Amino acid sequence: MDYDEFNGAPEDYFEPSAPDHYFLQSQEEIRELYEGNRESVYYIRQLQVKFEKKYYHWITNNAIIGLFKIGYLKDMRIPKEKGTSTRFFIHKANRYAKRTINSIEKIIEEYSQDHITRSCGHRAEDLFCNALAMRGFMPKAKKVKEYNDKKWEKTGHDLDFVFNRDGVDYGCEIKNTLGYIDKEELEIKLEMCAFFGIKPFFIMRYSPKTYNKLIYAQGGFVLIFETQIYELSQEILVKKIKDVLGLPVICSKAIPDGIIDRFEKWHTINV
Repeated sequence: MDYDEFNGAPEDYFEPSAPDHYFLQSQEEIRELYEGNRESVYYIRQLQVKFEKKYYHWITNNAIIGLFKIGYLKDMRIPKEKGTSTRFFIHKANRYAKRTINSIEKIIEEYSQDHITRSCGHRAEDLFCNALAMRGFMPKAKKVKEYNDKKWEKTGHDLDFVFNRDGVDYGCEIKNTLGYIDKEELEIKLEMCAFFGIKPFFIMRYSPKTYNKLIYAQGGFVLIFETQIYELSQEILVKKIKDVLGLPVICSKAIPDGIIDRFEKWHTINV
């Protein structure tokens, strides 16, 4: 079972209740996408990201599974010797998808390697730490389980960083992933910030408004950067991910000023 593809939900996750407007609209757009090219092949995460500016990932997930359940879409997997095969969805009329699926699966396997995912996380942390430090937000601690003479022992979690500027401490989490942060993890990190008496500061590629509201309600800030960051050495892989999968990825040398501007402006107003 590929939990990442379903953002932590099991494969048959589907809300059986009466469909709402967004569910029906997302299904219609997915239909239009496949009707535009009946030979197209997509997997769940790919479609979630493609439509994320209009629909929450779980809405897209439900819409796809709904189309599969009524027979409009078929699902296919390529057996693998190790690990879980990705669940691909194709138009019901598509009979020759195997070659395309094989080529996409190879790219997914490449970007899913542990050393690649770890390097993405480290790259984003390094770039954001540098960008924030240039604006006076100085890192005071890393992998934080103890702060302000308090030790977090309720769970095994830690905060990525604590930054400080103008006497204000921020408990910071940096998530450079295509999927959302797990909601339980989000709530734990917010609880940790409250425990340490610091403001929550989440830097994420993307996040649903429902999650963001939880952060703002605790006096924190959400900084969205939209494009997943890779190491400069991964240019060939990034080109394949962009050209073949259409996912928002980049080999970045630095964080654009405009992204940090948003946080600095908010900080200045709220100090």
